[in-house]
Amino acid sequence: MQRVWKTITGFYHVCARGMGGQLIFKSDEDRWEFLELMRDCCRDAQVTIVAWCLMSDYVDLVLLDYEDEMSAAMQRLLLTYARRFNKRAGRAGCLFRERFERRSLDTDWQVMEAIRSVHADPQEEGISLIERYPWSSFAEHLRAYDSDAADVTRGFSDPSCVLELFGSAEGFIAYSLAMSGGGEPALCDMKETEWERHAFADRLAKSLGAPLHGVKAAPPARRDAVIVGLRDAGFTVRQIEHYTGIGKSTVSRIVRAYAQVDAQAESSK
Repeated sequence: MQRVWKTITGFYHVCARGMGGQLIFKSDEDRWEFLELMRDCCRDAQVTIVAWCLMSDYVDLVLLDYEDEMSAAMQRLLLTYARRFNKRAGRAGCLFRERFERRSLDTDWQVMEAIRSVHADPQEEGISLIERYPWSSFAEHLRAYDSDAADVTRGFSDPSCVLELFGSAEGFIAYSLAMSGGGEPALCDMKETEWERHAFADRLAKSLGAPLHGVKAAPPARRDAVIVGLRDAGFTVRQIEHYTGIGKSTVSRIVRAYAQVDAQAESSK
């Protein structure tokens, strides 16, 4: 990835890699800490996180930076995280390469391709399907299409500035699952993908107490547990509505209620 200092659009594709292939995340605790730091550092510098993906030895991002504050934000993020990681791991020395990589994104197509590329990292490395990888902003982009502002703020990215590029959730999914290499974006066996997604949701729902077709009639506590479990697994409010037959407003209310409970529990620690 070439290093370009300025872009007229403000969008950049950014990558920070571990020194010599060094693992930069050893546990989910590491990943959560990095995400929290990333949000704080970018928010303080007024840099918008458009898309993100955490891999074992690198971090891939799309950032929006109008004020040229990205370097300071990234420096603070990487140095602070490396210091904490080294302390936990009992190691010394550089964790990240000396300079992070960044490439300017000067057209709408380049922005769309960068977002697709970031979310495709785990699939291209044979680790996970794009839609099932828990450590990327793919699910956050889908949530943005539900137009639930309170729900979107739970995430670490702000995809609102690029939603119009994809036009719809279906357009975003189609482009995201299309093959790289300049080919025309296509649905790429969406029927089979949707079947797999539905089957996965049904297995998850059963493990939480009720199959998808039985969630609507389940006792409230079990119904809520399934809905929140599906939501935490990355399914959108619209998908949950479609799979369970429960109205969007009810699903949104349940998700928000449990998010508030989690926030109160966190603040009381």
